[in-house]
Amino acid sequence: MRFLALKRRYILIVSAFFCAGFAFAQQGEINISKDPKIDKLLTYQKEINQETDNDNRLKIQIFNGNLRNAEKAKSKFEKEYKEITPATIKFETPNYKVWVGNYRTRLEAERYLAQVKETFPNAFVFTPKNKKKKK
Repeated sequence: MRFLALKRRYILIVSAFFCAGFAFAQQGEINISKDPKIDKLLTYQKEINQETDNDNRLKIQIFNGNLRNAEKAKSKFEKEYKEITPATIKFETPNYKVWVGNYRTRLEAERYLAQVKETFPNAFVFTPKNKKKKK
């Protein structure tokens, strides 16, 4: 009696191995389709973001001094940090200042500041003062 139960188990195990050899996993293809208008909307949003007055966002100041040295600092920055937005030179009496970036959060600005400080040790994060428009 025990022998028959043991024989059934062996038969069951052996047949399971044979069946497992014939089993196949599912394979398939994923096709993602999107509306072509999405690309147009993304392009339009990028244009709007560039045109928007972003003076209230955080920036990094890498230089403060005369025009000649400001231009040197700007070109040096643009050669070394191509992934960060281009630098701009602003004039605030009596000095020229080189500002880079356009960050929404302080965390994002501080992350780039850590990189920039390797080349420009006097760099710092700030929010530009908004100038009131004359009517």
